[in-house]
Amino acid sequence: MTPRAVAKLAAPLLGIVSATMLAPLTLAIVDQQWRSAIAYLVSAAGCVLIALALRRIGRAQNEEIHRKDAIGVVVLIWTVMGVFGGLPFMIEGALLDPAAALFEAVSGFTTTGATVMADIEGLSRATNLWRCEMHWIGGMGIVVLFVAVFPQLGVGAKQLFRNEVPGPTSEGLRPRIKQTAVALWWIYGGLTVLCAVLLIVAGMPIFDAICHAMSTLGTGGYSNRAASIGAYHNYGIDLITGVFMLIAGLNFGLFYACARGRWKTLFQDPEARFYLGLNLVVTLVVAWCILPMHTSILESLRFAGFQTLAVTTTTGFMTEDFDAYPNVARYLLFLCMFVGGCAGSTAGGIKVVRVLLLFKVATRELRSLAAPNVVATVKLGRTAIPPAVISGVLVFVVTYMLIFVATSLLLVALDLELMTAMSATVACLSSVGPGLDAVGPVQNFAVVPAVGKLALCFCMIAGRLELFVLLSVFSRELWRR
Repeated sequence: MTPRAVAKLAAPLLGIVSATMLAPLTLAIVDQQWRSAIAYLVSAAGCVLIALALRRIGRAQNEEIHRKDAIGVVVLIWTVMGVFGGLPFMIEGALLDPAAALFEAVSGFTTTGATVMADIEGLSRATNLWRCEMHWIGGMGIVVLFVAVFPQLGVGAKQLFRNEVPGPTSEGLRPRIKQTAVALWWIYGGLTVLCAVLLIVAGMPIFDAICHAMSTLGTGGYSNRAASIGAYHNYGIDLITGVFMLIAGLNFGLFYACARGRWKTLFQDPEARFYLGLNLVVTLVVAWCILPMHTSILESLRFAGFQTLAVTTTTGFMTEDFDAYPNVARYLLFLCMFVGGCAGSTAGGIKVVRVLLLFKVATRELRSLAAPNVVATVKLGRTAIPPAVISGVLVFVVTYMLIFVATSLLLVALDLELMTAMSATVACLSSVGPGLDAVGPVQNFAVVPAVGKLALCFCMIAGRLELFVLLSVFSRELWRR
């Protein structure tokens, strides 16, 4: 890895991060919240100064970016974003604990939605906007935006894009990587605007609609209401949010295909079919479990469907406390936290395509026991999956579970209850947000000690960067030039 190359590329990225603080800064000035305005002004200025320093360090770097440099840029920017994203919380006074402020910001940018704040409605509008804006920026990824804005990186841009977009495969939508990134952002932005407009039509206040639309498409879950979507008690708002959560959990490459007139692709894609089927089955089971808690089957389906989508898409909104559900429903939703959404979506988790591949590999192994001489290939639809991809999926899942076990063990050692520790870990590793018990939907992560918060920050960044990009930083090979 070449430090000068990393510095050169990280500088404009930090410039973009500072520019995103202009929105909450402007809102704070409009609301005459001067302490908030100072907080975002100082944070944006600090971000610019660091960007200028990095630019000076990397100004003599003319070499093309390589894979090691791309990894360094991605890890650096996601870490620094957490620091500067949390700085306004401390300056404003919303969070005085550095670990808590870092946790809140990392949770925002990684679209996790886990919070340490109890009095959400007591925050300034600027801070609530910033929390949801972090989701929106992190949803598609600041690095993808960078590729769209700075196409002159050439092959280096492709390396950045591959390290940023989640999933076991990295197939572009279009031949040129810059065009791919721009297409993604147009789709992402268009869906966000549509979601906000529909929420306003359904009766949600304009500011609330903007915040929730950004959180929904980013599959984050931050809300400016303590009761989340449940605060509105509006069937239309529940339905619109649920539909857009479902959309955000799908592969954005499918939307591009639909925009080109290939609507059949959406229904022919094996991962999309499995994803839709999984949500349907889980919704029906959860609805059956919670039927005694509601007055009708339709009401039970309404709440079960919303909570299921909030978990499987790793958005983390709520319309009621799913931690109060019967154990079968709670356990099923807990398992769904591991799965997450589709590859190429803004959702987290292991990803539906990996789970589907695991089932197919298991089926192949069972068949080989009965017919050991038959060579069977693993296919998704009509596409044969290369052994290297299957091997990568298996290694990913094993690594994921090892991180889950290690972090859960650490949290238990910090005196957290077992289910609290386990659900907090998977909620952060899969970018879900709320967990169970002490970190449930109506609780927050303030109960986690500072060391635990830092460990969960590691989980959030690792999960957002598909584990290996972050873990490779600890490899000696990465630091060799």
